[in-house]
Amino acid sequence: MKPVLLFASVAGLMAFAPLGQAAAQATAPAPQTAQPAAPAEPAPPQAQTAPAAPAPADPAAPQAQPQPATPAPNASTAQSGDGVDAAGFGDEVTLTARPALVLPGKATWDDLYGTFRRSLDELAGIAAAQNLTRAGPPMIRFLSSTDEQADFEAILPVSSPLDQPDKLLPARPGMTPGGQAYRFVHFGGYDTMEQTYDEITNFLDERSIQAEDSFVEEYVRDPKSTSEVDLATYIYVFPKR
Repeated sequence: MKPVLLFASVAGLMAFAPLGQAAAQATAPAPQTAQPAAPAEPAPPQAQTAPAAPAPADPAAPQAQPQPATPAPNASTAQSGDGVDAAGFGDEVTLTARPALVLPGKATWDDLYGTFRRSLDELAGIAAAQNLTRAGPPMIRFLSSTDEQADFEAILPVSSPLDQPDKLLPARPGMTPGGQAYRFVHFGGYDTMEQTYDEITNFLDERSIQAEDSFVEEYVRDPKSTSEVDLATYIYVFPKR
């Protein structure tokens, strides 16, 4: 078995003012002094009236908080709800195979990235021409390699029936990968993919996991509409049974 690390150096397509409350204090009225009577005999002094208690002041209405500023365009284009940020590194998952367009290909190591992009763009064009509905992110499945090139399959999940294979050429009807797998996440662009593959190799070695030769990259966030810092790729490694 060729180790996953064989693809490490080249694998990968790319790859959320506290409220102030003022209390107004009312000024207590000054106590009134009783006036003495004017008879010959001085009258006993009358008791002074107790000062009235100050009326409680109504709290000032809270000031409205300022609305957060709208971020500048393209500041962050991460897609909320895709689940990537909650995913772990090496999660055990079960993939369900789904209908897909599949396009086999070969790529030299010098043009791996460009070949992947062209293959996935071709699949998207075929799907659009046949009015096929996309049903998930595109994938690349690595099959084998030599010193000069890698064999792969570009995969585009679709939800529409694939009942006219001749109209899909050079692609063919197929299925997405299925079964038990370890799922890893790579954040960022293509140029940092090698480090992630090194970490995957260490993860497998530390647990004595024997992996199948083929593995899959799923491009969760589209590089055409996502800033490089927000790119995310799932990498699936399938253990031998």
